[in-house]
Amino acid sequence: MSTAATAAITFAALYASHQVGDHVVQSDWAATTKAAPSAEELAAGVPPWTGWSACLRHVASYTGTQAVALGLVCFVAPLGIAGIGAALLVSSSTHAVIDRRWIVRRLIRAKRCHGWREGPYLIDQSLHMGALLVASVLAPTVGGVMGVLAVGGAAVALVAAALAAERRLGAWSRSAAPAHG
Repeated sequence: MSTAATAAITFAALYASHQVGDHVVQSDWAATTKAAPSAEELAAGVPPWTGWSACLRHVASYTGTQAVALGLVCFVAPLGIAGIGAALLVSSSTHAVIDRRWIVRRLIRAKRCHGWREGPYLIDQSLHMGALLVASVLAPTVGGVMGVLAVGGAAVALVAAALAAERRLGAWSRSAAPAHG
């Protein structure tokens, strides 16, 4: 089986398991809490990492769903454990960052599409699909421990950068809040 075919079936599995993990497995609590705090809550002094616990619980169940799907792919395609690990690292780290929603809010502001009712959900899902494409291409090409470590390092760097950005956004929101008095 060619690398391209393996990437294609991997994308199909990641897409299907994304749908199940994001819409069926995810709890209502995670869905409504993972992106907290809002801009108003940030301005009021709520810590910027408030929703991370819910987000990480969701990402754990989501990643488990994707691991099962990629395990099934192994029955029909030459997908190794390193490729599965790389795909799951890309998918889980990007999913966590995207689900915090500040990137989505920034894109909506940049696109000036505040009146687009479905905008937040569609932009969120589009970003996830782009990340799944990257994960699918890496899955059949990453081999060995060094490849997984390189992808893992990039995943950790992404989440660390997101945490730093959230901290800066929190500080900015608090400094931009009108004084109460």
